[in-house]
Amino acid sequence: MKNDKNILQHFSREEREFVEKIMDMCQQVEDTYSYRLTQFLHPRQDEIVCKIANYYQLQTFSSRDFVSTEHSRVIIAPAYYELDIKDFELTALHLSYARKFHTLSHSQVLGTFLHQLGIKRECLGDILIDDERLIVFIDQKFGQIALQSITKVARVPVKGKEEEWTTVRLPIGQEWRSKDVLVSSMRLDKLISVAFNLSRATANKLIEAGHVKLDYVLTEQTSKLVEIGQLISVRRYGRVRLNEFLGFSKQGKIKLKLDIVKT
Repeated sequence: MKNDKNILQHFSREEREFVEKIMDMCQQVEDTYSYRLTQFLHPRQDEIVCKIANYYQLQTFSSRDFVSTEHSRVIIAPAYYELDIKDFELTALHLSYARKFHTLSHSQVLGTFLHQLGIKRECLGDILIDDERLIVFIDQKFGQIALQSITKVARVPVKGKEEEWTTVRLPIGQEWRSKDVLVSSMRLDKLISVAFNLSRATANKLIEAGHVKLDYVLTEQTSKLVEIGQLISVRRYGRVRLNEFLGFSKQGKIKLKLDIVKT
């Protein structure tokens, strides 16, 4: 058995439950000499899985290595395992509808799949919507069920078909821009304020209302300290990544390089 405390000390308290779950999966791989497959993970979770598996001297394979979606599935495997793409148990559903007359949103599609299939969010991957297509990445065991049961999204008739997920072309991502800023501290509310040119009061309201995530985890703590490399997501405003610490100003303020993408 690995030293649990030795591993846990490297992760935040909010991540502990997920870390313990992955440690258990790694232990199962060691005990059974067979691979384990995660549900869909956001990038921070994907990173955590790789770090823990490496500690256990196990291999990892991420579906993001084949299609660079935001959410991925990861295989944790013993050293002798050879990857079979089918082991990701992943499929992509292409939904067609009368685009000339209707517009569908990400939240409408997500809500329909979760409610009609009775599944958790981690059973669904990315939902891609652009001018030409609507594609949903989903756990393979729910793919056929979805095709049979989902005939409407927000009262809009849809028709689905399976598509080989490794052939899906992703849309061109939003453009990130860099911004050098001065802040008096690394508090979450201050960083949101300076990144999006908002008042501190507005930033606090967004955090307290549950509109802010730090590394994909909801946080309502306005004074939470953010570290270099972490990602802040603010609903309806965009995302901010703390790219680099640039030193201190003559007045003692912190100089930072932020990467920002606005929605």
